[in-house]
Amino acid sequence: IWEHVLSAVMEIKISDLSSYRAVLVIPDIYNRAFLRELMTLLLCRMGFKSCFLVQDHVAATFGAGLGYACVVDVGDQKTSVSCVEDAISHPNTRVRLEYGGGDVTQTFYWLLQKCAFPYKSCKANQPQDAVLLKKLKEDFCHVNLDICGSEEKHFDAIQPGRMPGQRYTLQVGDEAIVAPLSLFHTELLNVTGTTKLAKTQIPWTKQSDAEDCFDAEYLKETSRRGAKEQLEQSAPEFLHSENPDEEIVVDEDKENNKQIEKEFVVPGGQIIGLDQAVLQSIERCPK
Repeated sequence: IWEHVLSAVMEIKISDLSSYRAVLVIPDIYNRAFLRELMTLLLCRMGFKSCFLVQDHVAATFGAGLGYACVVDVGDQKTSVSCVEDAISHPNTRVRLEYGGGDVTQTFYWLLQKCAFPYKSCKANQPQDAVLLKKLKEDFCHVNLDICGSEEKHFDAIQPGRMPGQRYTLQVGDEAIVAPLSLFHTELLNVTGTTKLAKTQIPWTKQSDAEDCFDAEYLKETSRRGAKEQLEQSAPEFLHSENPDEEIVVDEDKENNKQIEKEFVVPGGQIIGLDQAVLQSIERCPK
């Protein structure tokens, strides 16, 4: 795909990539193994001269000309928040919430169905209808509290094999403001029927790499085994156990990471709203 875009759209010959340098924009929460494969693709297979990685939230501050900011990226399927300072995205402030614009669209469609949505044959899983619902959300939804009451709206639904499309009229009231507010009141997102989770950045020392002989996980396990053998030789009477092969290991960093993710979920299993996620991200900034 990248080679097609470079050659067909940007009119760059693939044979000339050795004289170009690439900048790869990566997500704020990433997996080191995936990044290694992408770097291998760019440098070894495509043949770029060099490559530089930059996180999308850091790139956003560069584009806005800001030295520090709390960046909020609302996508279709996820919403990510992190605090950036001097081109560094602080790991403890990164969080990815599994809801976005697509969930707002589904919520808006569910609300429209409760108020006699005229397009009865609409199916959200069909491409044409999915595009239509997204357009209705973009055209009708708002967060302007000064607008109240119902308004008459019109839209055209184009079905495959039928031209021109059929025109519908509907009355839109509070649905237009309730749907986008679901980002802040996540209990409204339950109509999508899926459980929303929060993910945080896994420390690089916990992202094991089987092909790296100096991987942090490998070094930790071998050092623990070596320390145990030395302890057995020096004080074997203190290590007597009914099951010597059994070893209980407590991974404090992994437990801490799970605890951080739980802090983005309120009692009852409901994920927190976007406003609370921003506040928690800012509170995690280093002092």
